[in-house]
Amino acid sequence: MPNPNSIEKATWRVVSPPPPLTPGEADALLVDWRGARSVVDAEPLAGGIMNWNYRIRLSGSAERFVLRFYDRAPAACAREMRVLDLVRGDVPVPAVLHARPTAAGAYPPFCVLEFIDGISLRELRRRGDVNAVAEAAYDAGRLLPRLLRHRFDRSGLLSTELTVEDGPFAGASLATVVEHFAASPLFRERLDARLRTRLIAFVESSAPGSAGDDVISLVHGDFNSPNIFVRKDRGKWIVAAILDWEFAFAGSIFNDVGNMVRYERPGQPRYDPYFSRGLVDGGFPLPDDWFLRARLADLPALCELLTRDDVPDSIVAELRDLVSETLGVADR
Repeated sequence: MPNPNSIEKATWRVVSPPPPLTPGEADALLVDWRGARSVVDAEPLAGGIMNWNYRIRLSGSAERFVLRFYDRAPAACAREMRVLDLVRGDVPVPAVLHARPTAAGAYPPFCVLEFIDGISLRELRRRGDVNAVAEAAYDAGRLLPRLLRHRFDRSGLLSTELTVEDGPFAGASLATVVEHFAASPLFRERLDARLRTRLIAFVESSAPGSAGDDVISLVHGDFNSPNIFVRKDRGKWIVAAILDWEFAFAGSIFNDVGNMVRYERPGQPRYDPYFSRGLVDGGFPLPDDWFLRARLADLPALCELLTRDDVPDSIVAELRDLVSETLGVADR
C-alpha cells in the first residue's frame, strides 16, 4: 500500500515540462491584452502535472499573472474558462483576464489568469502545522458542496459549452466506466488478472446501491491538495483559490470527495476528519458509508490513469496499490 507518511502525488511529475519562454515571445502572444505595457518576466511555474504554466510580469508594475498553455488537451482551454466563469460566485477561483481558445502559431490555446498568493494545501501539510492543515482542510470541505448548485440531467464529460457530451460515459454506471478502462490492453498489462477480477466484481456488486441516487452536478475532477491554494487570513487558514478545472465533468460530488480522501488511512489522518466536518457544515450531510462511497467513486479516475501510456512505472505502482487499497476498504 502507499506509504502513509508520503506527500500525496509527491512522485508525480509533469508529463510535458514547460519549454523555455522568453519575455519577448510572451509579449508577442499577449499583444491583444497587454496594451501599452510589455512582458518583462516569464518564468515557468512548478507544481502542475498537466499544461504549461508561467508567472509573468508586465512593465510598470510588480503585479504578477499566470500564463497558462493547454498543451495536452487544447479543447480544455475553452471549457475551463467557462467553468471558472460559472463557479466564480460560489467558490474562490482565479479571475480570467484574457483567453485565446485556439492555437496561436506554434503555441497551443492559452489564457492569462490572476496570480493567487498562497501555497498549496499539500505544501502546508509538508510544513507540519497540524492546526493550520485542520483549518484549511475544513474550509475546503465547507466550499465543495457549493458545486451542487450546478446540476445536470445525466453524468458524463462536458463539452466546451458545458453540456454533457454523448458517448460511452454519458449516463454510464460506475461499473460501466471501470469496465471500459479495464478493457484497455495497457490496463490489463498493468493489473494482474486476479486484481482485475476483484475490481470488476467489486464495482458490479457495489454500483446498484452506491451512487444511483446521487445528485448529478458539476465535479471539479481533480480536487486534491495540490490544486487547493490556501493562505492565512486574520489568523486563520482558508482556501484562497481552487485551481485547475480542466478535468471538470458532470457526476456525483463523491468523485471529488473520493479524490480528496484518496490517501486517507485509518489512524493516519491527513485532511480528515476536518474535511468531512466541513462538508457537513457546508450543507452536504454524509451517509454512514460515505468513505466507502467516496473511495468507490474515485476508482474510475485511478483506472483511467492506468490506461495512459505516458504514466511512468513509479506512478503505475502507486496507482495499482491505490486500487488494491480501495478494494480493501470494503472488507473492513
